[in-house]
Amino acid sequence: MTLHEKLVEARARLVAAGIADAEASIDVDVYARTILGWDRARLLAERSAPTPATLEPTFSEWIARRERREPTAYIVGVPEFWGLDFLVTPAVLIPRPETEFIVEEAVKLLSSAALNAESHLSKQIRIADIGTGSGCVAVALAHEYPNCLVVASDVSAVALDVARANATRHGVAGRIQFVTTSYLDDIPGSFDVITANPPYVKDGDKPALSADVRHEPDVALFGGSEGLRDIAGVLDAAAAKLAPNGWLLMEFGLGQEDDVRRLVSTQPRLRLRGVRSDLQGIPRTAMIQRE
Repeated sequence: MTLHEKLVEARARLVAAGIADAEASIDVDVYARTILGWDRARLLAERSAPTPATLEPTFSEWIARRERREPTAYIVGVPEFWGLDFLVTPAVLIPRPETEFIVEEAVKLLSSAALNAESHLSKQIRIADIGTGSGCVAVALAHEYPNCLVVASDVSAVALDVARANATRHGVAGRIQFVTTSYLDDIPGSFDVITANPPYVKDGDKPALSADVRHEPDVALFGGSEGLRDIAGVLDAAAAKLAPNGWLLMEFGLGQEDDVRRLVSTQPRLRLRGVRSDLQGIPRTAMIQRE
């Protein structure tokens, strides 16, 4: 069997399992290149050659896992976020492109004259990442800013093990403190920037989620009956822990902008300074400042 025939057969199996043809093609391509250690050009050049013996048994095992709708990010284990490869396991949420907006907005703030004047960048910038999961936001910011100390919190000790591995992977473990706690409970000091991607899916929406998403941890997805429990908790933490003129950058879900605005308005110390939409035009990231 040629490599091309092998890949076509695998793609057909994934399509039969309910995966869209275009997505199945990408998955098969990624699995083959990852296992063989080839780039896309070599994979195309070798398509008419016999299937390499080194492709199996891993390739068939990965196809079987994908047929069960396990996300490719968990199968391959290292999706990209902010130009860095992150280890992920079923203990953590898979990093998503829209969450990069949190990092992008933080970079803008940390590079701005206003925040520089407030934080005095000759001193160490203090950043907190609530619900760090894989550590993608915390590690990305520590990687961008050598002159910062990041406190990364999560209620899941297993998730923090993954985050620590990613911090080590990218050489920033010495500047990130990992704490198993809810929000920023019992963490001393104040912060110049707080980032958060809290659980915001309504508990009742679980049956409507795709089969792929249902493989991800409930604790990272579901935010109570209205999806607002952890958004409110993050706002409470920000009001208590942000330094004067500090910023909270927080992701929220589809249709939650009005709720976020309402919840911020109940916090006397906080002001919503802007909302950023994702590439589909969906309001996604709140920029909130403590006065």
